[in-house]
Amino acid sequence: MQNTILTAAFFLFSFMFTLKATAADFEQIYVFGDSYSDDGNFYNITKDELLVGIPPYPYKDGRFSNGPVWVEYLAQDMGLNPSPSTNFAVGGAKSGLYNINIPPVHGLYLTGVLSQINKFTAVNKSVNPNALYIVWGGTNDFLDCKSAVNPSESVTNISIAVRSLATVGAKNILVANLFNLGNLPGTRNSPTSKLLNDWVAEYNVELIKSLNSLSQEINHVNIIFLDVNLLFKQLLANPGQYGFTNAIDSCLGNSVLITIPASHPSLDCKNNTNNFLFWDSIHPTTAGHKVIAEYAASVLKSQTILKSVNKLKTSRNFQSLIGSR
Repeated sequence: MQNTILTAAFFLFSFMFTLKATAADFEQIYVFGDSYSDDGNFYNITKDELLVGIPPYPYKDGRFSNGPVWVEYLAQDMGLNPSPSTNFAVGGAKSGLYNINIPPVHGLYLTGVLSQINKFTAVNKSVNPNALYIVWGGTNDFLDCKSAVNPSESVTNISIAVRSLATVGAKNILVANLFNLGNLPGTRNSPTSKLLNDWVAEYNVELIKSLNSLSQEINHVNIIFLDVNLLFKQLLANPGQYGFTNAIDSCLGNSVLITIPASHPSLDCKNNTNNFLFWDSIHPTTAGHKVIAEYAASVLKSQTILKSVNKLKTSRNFQSLIGSR
């Protein structure tokens, strides 16, 4: 697991935008998470019960953005077709069982990350070992906080999620950490900005420890660590390097919550949407999502290279043994 973490950090700088995973690596992608990965589930649930899909226009096609989210781009990068039938992420999902947006929508009740995986494993007792399983959650545990939170509880939820997937046969599980939630357009100037970043820092440290432990416990599973915290630090520090001119403001204003009806894009945003990193106060633009996908693709490719190198080392060691006889 330590190799995985080191590789993820290394390849952010050395292979960003140059390597992509291939369809031969994985046959399918399964996604569990929140609004950062939701490809329309929250929208469909709210439309069924409220007759109005949320988020509304100018959000695009039920995404919490102005276009496809990162897992859709990642699937394309891997030569696969993004499939809503394998994406279980729901906007507002916490890392545990519940969603922050329960009333008045009954369908959102048990849609936390753990609930998503519980439902999935209840139906699928044996899963495709050649698929990639993505787990990214925890953001809403902290953004929705009404009082002090315990980051360790969120880490425990994610760890249970990983173990549950491994139990039914998942062999490749990608787990993302959290970027600094106090640096978002809607939180940067709030009184809780520093507290959010402190919680995230504690969460990320505990997550790595937990994943390291899990990798020893279930060593037949390839746990792939995606350091989005590192990526977003780079994005905020050097936005121009990634094609952005504005990594501070959002196109739709800086209110912390999505408003109904939604705010409309500013003239600058309408004319130069791809220059913005953030679409609203907490969600990236589709251009931002594409950067996350390209980073994830490079990390996945690094895993393939690492496996090849290890196989080569094994082969050389075997040859050495043969030659020494």
